[in-house]
Amino acid sequence: MKDIAISLIGFSYEKIFHEKMGNDAKGFLKNLSYIVIASGIAAILSTSFNIFAGRVLGPSEYGEFTLIQTIAMFLLVPMMLGIDTAMITYTAEKNKFDSQSSIISTTFILVTIFTLVSVSIYYLFSSQISKIFSISTDILYLAVIFAFLSVISTFATGTLRSLHKMKEYAIFQPLPNLILLLIFFVFFFSNYISFKSALFSMYIAFGVTGLLMIYSVKKYLRPNFKLCWAKRLIRYGLYMSLMGLASVFYANIDKIIIYKFLTTADIGIYRSYYFSSINFVGLFIGMFIAVFYPLVCKYKDKKVILNRINRVILYLVILGLPIIIFFEFIILKLYGDDYPFDIKLAFLFGIGGLLTCINSIYSWLINSIGTEGIKVMSIAAIIVGVINLVLNFLLIPMFGLVGGVIAFNVSYAINTAVLFKLRHIL
Repeated sequence: MKDIAISLIGFSYEKIFHEKMGNDAKGFLKNLSYIVIASGIAAILSTSFNIFAGRVLGPSEYGEFTLIQTIAMFLLVPMMLGIDTAMITYTAEKNKFDSQSSIISTTFILVTIFTLVSVSIYYLFSSQISKIFSISTDILYLAVIFAFLSVISTFATGTLRSLHKMKEYAIFQPLPNLILLLIFFVFFFSNYISFKSALFSMYIAFGVTGLLMIYSVKKYLRPNFKLCWAKRLIRYGLYMSLMGLASVFYANIDKIIIYKFLTTADIGIYRSYYFSSINFVGLFIGMFIAVFYPLVCKYKDKKVILNRINRVILYLVILGLPIIIFFEFIILKLYGDDYPFDIKLAFLFGIGGLLTCINSIYSWLINSIGTEGIKVMSIAAIIVGVINLVLNFLLIPMFGLVGGVIAFNVSYAINTAVLFKLRHIL
């Protein structure tokens, strides 16, 4: 079975790229195979949790759960300031232990400082921040905890990726989703069913796996703060954080505005479509990026990679949309009768899934250049983020959930066009 799969991949590679697979391509596919198997299991577990939580909680409570995660994504940006991506970029280029340890240790110290400062600010100005999001301070505190635990998980997975430890990374991939599902089952059988039961399950899953991953790379963590690396990490990270904030805006602001103009039940329904299309695609593109980004950072000539990607994109566009809509239909049926299937919404979200996939690949390729690439990306992302914000405010009150996904698609289409235009910097 394994030999058949390898032969099929080799045949497909030669047909698409018109050349035999080299050692780099074989190494990439070997690492990708680890991620695909592990992430496939993780995807099944994550899908099972979301479907089960959506059915049990109902659209309103499921929407509350989604709202907290959405707000946490905004709060997460100043805690990380993009330094995790900078760490992957610079560490992936190095082969010596001392250099890798210096970068990872410096990143850990910086992230710890930024996180503690951010949490303090959120606590001191909790009333003002709550008013901005139109939520209670209790909801804000829950979002802060979620963001804090996300920092631990993000740093840990970034460290494994930066060290090219793809087998270890793959082993840890399904673990948080398994813990998440098991803990939620415990709450369910204990008759404690609310958005908090889903949220607390996620807290435990992120916390446990994040700490385990950090323990696995503990030999790289030393009291070794290097000012030279701190400057480089912060300079790269600041551009990355601008792009990250813009990305958070056009990936999450639609849910905030839906909450402002509609209801938490509408957020729950929107989340079910979003998860079964854009998030579902994101699970698979995440597998690819996890291996692709550290590898492409090692290449000096990015144009070779760009040409290969351009050939694959055509196949992706032709086959992607019907596959996404098919899975949307299946997953939404599993969510239950409270989440009706609307072909118009499904089609629009399917396009959103395709745009997310294409955008991610081009974005991470340009990011791999270094500071120059991330600078260009951040400017483009800010412009598109502003467009997305305006479109959401205009379209959601007029068209409801359809307006939210149209704003998302238009923003991502513009961003993808800008990235394609900027490909000359490679």
